[in-house]
Amino acid sequence: MYICDCHCDTISEVYKQQVSLYENKLQLDLKRIQANGGGLQFCGMFVPTAEYRYKNGIRYTLCLVDKYLSELRRLKQQGVDIFQVLHREDLDQVLNHSLSTLLTIEEGGAIDGSLEVLRMYYELGVRVMTLVWSNRNDIADGVNEECTRGGLTRFGRQVVAEMNRLGMAVDVSHISKYGFWQVLGVSQKPVIATHSNAFALCSHPRNLDDEQIKALNDSDGFIGLTFAPQFLEQDWQKACQESVYRHFAHMLDVMGNDDHVGFGSDFDGIAHTPAGIDGVQDFKPLIESLTLKLGEKTMQKLTHVNCLNYLKRVL
Repeated sequence: MYICDCHCDTISEVYKQQVSLYENKLQLDLKRIQANGGGLQFCGMFVPTAEYRYKNGIRYTLCLVDKYLSELRRLKQQGVDIFQVLHREDLDQVLNHSLSTLLTIEEGGAIDGSLEVLRMYYELGVRVMTLVWSNRNDIADGVNEECTRGGLTRFGRQVVAEMNRLGMAVDVSHISKYGFWQVLGVSQKPVIATHSNAFALCSHPRNLDDEQIKALNDSDGFIGLTFAPQFLEQDWQKACQESVYRHFAHMLDVMGNDDHVGFGSDFDGIAHTPAGIDGVQDFKPLIESLTLKLGEKTMQKLTHVNCLNYLKRVL
């Protein structure tokens, strides 16, 4: 059971708590991924918007990069089979490794208004960036600013163009609806919503409506379905494995195929988890349950095939 998970905040927690990425008591660690059967884990570096959405996020982000790279070096020295995805050709190798990782940034304020800094993050291994975290930064308005009807700034358009050129995936989770459509209009490569669910089933502003879901499908993009309870159910306390199935089933129905959706757990970025999904170890019973409903061929796509195919289109 090889699983590509497009979003977690574990690196930020590993840094703050000074614990190991390989084995810890958080919602996710690499040892449990290995026990599940391996996977490609997107390692998100969350940059707090209150402090860094406009400026001064570079130092904090570099501290997170350092922690990530230090963990990889230490694990390799200990003989752990871990592989870092950097280029398109690397994607043909991930299934040969028990653990693979891909570094991402959650909050475009981390680049401090500088395309030069964006390019340096690329050199350090960042391959996905969430343009904005719900509020406003100098790239775009987030979902918390819907009342402004604002989207991408002029600088934001430059950021998208540069990410396209570099081979970095543009993440539209958290962006305003107006920004979403503007990104799809200007991006020359397919974009990703790393951790978003279906608005039709749960009307949280962070979720995607059917028109957005269809647009990501039609443009060869990708959606990572998240376990955040408040994105699964109107009453978050009712979120469970069945909620995950319903969101998958709805997206597959809207898309008319099973080629553009997968997982974006948001482990260690959520205070609560759905019933029966306490951490990464619970991927196994979840996949078993979903396979009974959706079939083995579709689950192969949802667990890893779709994500790897998407990355081959953008890296």
